[in-house]
Amino acid sequence: MITPGKKETDMVSDCSKSPTNIRIGDRVECLGHIGTVKYIGPVETHSSNWLGIDWDDQFRGKHNGTINGVQYFESRFPKSGSFVRPEKVELGHSVVKSIIDRYGQNENETAAQQVQQKLFHFQQSINAPFLEMVGFDKIRDQQSNFDSLKVVNLRLQNISSAGEPGQLKNLCPNIQELDLSKNLISYWITVFDICIQLDQLRWLNLSENQLNTPNNVQDYCFPNVETLICTSMNLTWEDILEISVAFPGIQELRVPLNSIQCLNTPPNVLQSLRILDIDENNIEKWSEICKLCILENLEELFIGNTGLRKIEFAGTAKKVNIFGKLKKLSISYNQIDNWESINELNRLKSLEDLRFVKNPILETQSEANRFQIVVARIGNLKTFNGTEIKAENRRGAEYDYIKLYGLEWLRVKDTSTQRDEFLGLHNRYMDLIDMYGEPEESELIIKPKSIKNTLVTLNIMYQDEKVVKKLPQTIVVHKLMVLVQKIFKLNQQPNLVYVSQDDPNFRIILEDHRDLDFYSMRNGDIIVVSL
Repeated sequence: MITPGKKETDMVSDCSKSPTNIRIGDRVECLGHIGTVKYIGPVETHSSNWLGIDWDDQFRGKHNGTINGVQYFESRFPKSGSFVRPEKVELGHSVVKSIIDRYGQNENETAAQQVQQKLFHFQQSINAPFLEMVGFDKIRDQQSNFDSLKVVNLRLQNISSAGEPGQLKNLCPNIQELDLSKNLISYWITVFDICIQLDQLRWLNLSENQLNTPNNVQDYCFPNVETLICTSMNLTWEDILEISVAFPGIQELRVPLNSIQCLNTPPNVLQSLRILDIDENNIEKWSEICKLCILENLEELFIGNTGLRKIEFAGTAKKVNIFGKLKKLSISYNQIDNWESINELNRLKSLEDLRFVKNPILETQSEANRFQIVVARIGNLKTFNGTEIKAENRRGAEYDYIKLYGLEWLRVKDTSTQRDEFLGLHNRYMDLIDMYGEPEESELIIKPKSIKNTLVTLNIMYQDEKVVKKLPQTIVVHKLMVLVQKIFKLNQQPNLVYVSQDDPNFRIILEDHRDLDFYSMRNGDIIVVSL
């Protein structure tokens, strides 16, 4: 049972508070820790009133809001609750005071004096009566400095209110980027009161604030805000959609580390969105990700560490009709354990950039093979894990992929059922055969390692020079690079490109950790040297 005291309400106060007018739901700071007031009132066996605080740090408190069997409030975590005397907490101040404290030029004046001087300047601008002050030129210079502010960082400044109406707009009306992360703001209405004064605002960071949503979001509209960042705010997707009504022009939305699980998305919301970051939310199902297809302009999607195990689109069409503009996808740190999921990504017609690290399926292959397998399975990729895929890289990866599974293909290609199973797993194998030809069994079978059959005669060419060398096929490319550097007296380690004597257009960049045998070179083939 909850003891008598003030309960959670929807009451909002945008003015700086004293310990006597603090309200349930207010955000407070104490000794560097931030929490939410969940209870105000007496505590058994203790005199006077106490504040029941639910700390953001789940290990900051001592209990869950219950003491001696009496529940005073309910904390989010078992040990995030504690009681504090009202006079021990910081209740915050206005965004205007923080800007003046942080960006004001006159270090000899107190923040209060600066605010007062700013108000006098405002009175002059509207021809209101005022008292002339000594040093007014300095104030005018300071005002010019505030007018020039476009990027303002107010992280961890204990801001709790917007200040007096119009005060922020008068002080610095040209702010374009504003960081309000990890402050003491308790309500979205406070954020709206700040935004409404900043006509030039384009970029807004509210991360690590815990905000209560008002009932009248539809009464506010900030169409110029293009980027909204709300990391670690305990938001659901429903919360985000509700707030997005006030920001109809958002093109970039970053909401990692929240409470997003379901992604039901109605039409006519976030229609300008190009970039969405929902990393580190407990989503788990690809079917939820597919619900975002309503966002027709989406170009970049970040869904790392969301518990995904499998990627699967509905239907059997070679290309899907959803996510038509999606160019960049990050799915690292998930639980994907099958290559079929990578095959599915080949159905995204615009996908060019993939980030895919720390997934179980990668552990089934060597580090060298991972690149080739992913690149060969997704035909449109231009960047993989931050590395640009050049034409030579793609040809090499696809050719290596044919060889890697060549023996298996030759074994099943004439058996209908096994052939279909193979092509279901290796989605682009027939396309690759059409491009490069079917592998020959002779080049796939491992040959005995005798001196006679491990030497290959190659033409090594650097600019106009040519050297013919017999080399063991077991030589590692890195050692060959050192040898070539000595032969041509080069000042730096060269790059080596394999050119087939049968097709001069077939070129593969040699990787320094491979040996020559991997590339199935034949007598008379060419190695081109470049710097």
